[in-house]
Amino acid sequence: MGSLGEEDLEKLVIDYIESSIIVPGHMEKSSTALVTLQEILGSKGEKEKEMEEKVKSFIRRRKLSYEGDDEKRDVMKRIVSKFRSDGYNASIYRTSWDSSFDRRKGCSRMFRCTRKYEYIEVMVASEQDGDDGSKERLIIDLDFKSQFELVKQTEGYKDVTQMLPTVFVATEERLKRVVSLVCGEMKESMKKEGMSRPPWRTTRYMLAKWLPENRLTVSGSKKGSWSMFDDGEGGEAVKTTSGIGLKTTCGQSERVLKSQTKKEREER
Repeated sequence: MGSLGEEDLEKLVIDYIESSIIVPGHMEKSSTALVTLQEILGSKGEKEKEMEEKVKSFIRRRKLSYEGDDEKRDVMKRIVSKFRSDGYNASIYRTSWDSSFDRRKGCSRMFRCTRKYEYIEVMVASEQDGDDGSKERLIIDLDFKSQFELVKQTEGYKDVTQMLPTVFVATEERLKRVVSLVCGEMKESMKKEGMSRPPWRTTRYMLAKWLPENRLTVSGSKKGSWSMFDDGEGGEAVKTTSGIGLKTTCGQSERVLKSQTKKEREER
């Protein structure tokens, strides 16, 4: 048997060193989450890709920017106006939900919180097998990334949130997968940082922002009669796959709601 050459010997040494490297458990788990998130974000259907490009192109061409809810809502109205002029069934929806959580185990007192959120929804032809003319909803969120930001966070969770897009276009199913994964990583991050997870950071609560059963039409519900200057007050009930979406109510005072909002901002 011949002796090893210098290149062969060097390769053997490198292979041995690399095989001896032990990846810490938390780094391995973080890498797995990043790979999974990347796969979900990359698994866009043709309609999702098309609508995402339309939104981004419109924002670029019009040089639109926004800070705060009022400016974002104005941009959403412009986008919906453009979609509807192009023949799409597009609307701005406001979700409103009233959730109750046990403050501590065995305690009869409940912590109640009510929140509202707005996003764009476009109905498109379903890409599922079969040509039965069925429609599915695409959710367009212009401020998706910021919904998951925390003031204190681990490096692993920071890597996860940096991967999230600001403008997110997705089917309900793909959105649920992203939210569930990120909220799971959020929980781990807050635990490692010694922070208790508030109710509004749970997966169920975060998903409520986009669930159809919580939604009301803000603008664009009547095709051909919508104006981008419509203030959308009051809204209306809309049919969804889970029945009629009705706005929920809560007996909290305005002071409590403001306190809730302040706490949520501090957690970000």
